[in-house]
Amino acid sequence: MKPGNIFNAVTSKIFPEDEPVVGQPPTFGDAVERARRDWVTAKSYFEAVTDPDLVDHAIFALEAAERKYMYLIKRAKIEGLTLSS
Repeated sequence: MKPGNIFNAVTSKIFPEDEPVVGQPPTFGDAVERARRDWVTAKSYFEAVTDPDLVDHAIFALEAAERKYMYLIKRAKIEGLTLSS
């Protein structure tokens, strides 16, 4: 297996593609929840990665997921939305 294929196989298991939405379109709350799950997944990936070549990737993924989640939380507060936990 080529190195690129290994990387794709690992990241596809850690960050799976979204499943198609059936029924109602996603709400803002759904987007926030998805961002939270992505952040938790990125934290787990960062904590689990041992290959030095993947550490930078894990850091980047964690920071990106955290920023997206924090942005959506901030937007929710600005819009006066309450998010159930």
